[in-house]
Amino acid sequence: MNDEARIREIYRRISEAAQHWPTTTLDHYQGQPFKALIAGMLSAQTREEQTLQAAETLFALADNPYDMLQLTDEQILRAVQPVSFSQNKAKYVREICQRLVEVDGGVVPRDLEKLMQYRGVGWKVAVLTRQVGFDIHDDITVDVHVNRISKRLGLVNPATKQPAKINDELKQVLPREFWARWNPLLVLFGREVCKPTYPQCATCFLRDLCPRIGVVQIGPRRFKNAEYL
Repeated sequence: MNDEARIREIYRRISEAAQHWPTTTLDHYQGQPFKALIAGMLSAQTREEQTLQAAETLFALADNPYDMLQLTDEQILRAVQPVSFSQNKAKYVREICQRLVEVDGGVVPRDLEKLMQYRGVGWKVAVLTRQVGFDIHDDITVDVHVNRISKRLGLVNPATKQPAKINDELKQVLPREFWARWNPLLVLFGREVCKPTYPQCATCFLRDLCPRIGVVQIGPRRFKNAEYL
């Protein structure tokens, strides 16, 4: 099996399995740029469950930047309390809304560089906002799951660190039609199977296709390298 055929089979198998797994947080905000932007910012270094809880609580109070600015700092902080770094993110919520209203007329920009001018919005959140909010898939969102799993699969150089550079490497090997779903699929796959410290390699449906690069743990025991898997 050549590299292209292997990648297509990997994508097919994950897509098939994902039909039976819970959706990701950002799936709730497809086609809603403002909610995608705020939820994406809240999701940084936070579990799916906490992100969704915080986002839904916040959007129940206000679902647009104008109404959001009418909330008190205490209301915003209380709503986003479940996420990590909640105090900083509560401040970012207000600052994002202020910039939206004062600079961009209440309309979330589609441009990557403009999105990155918002406080708390780095490259990853900007790409994610474009994908979820605007259905723009010029790049691949690179989070911890995409970083980890793409390297284990041998699609990205293990030494590459920056998300934007990982994105560039992935775009060289993944067919364009896979870019849109690569992140959400690997988020699900990473939660259910290819976990950070104890990936389920022994029972994984990609076992015959995965070189398991850098995998050093499986099940309850610790191994020195992947040759024991």
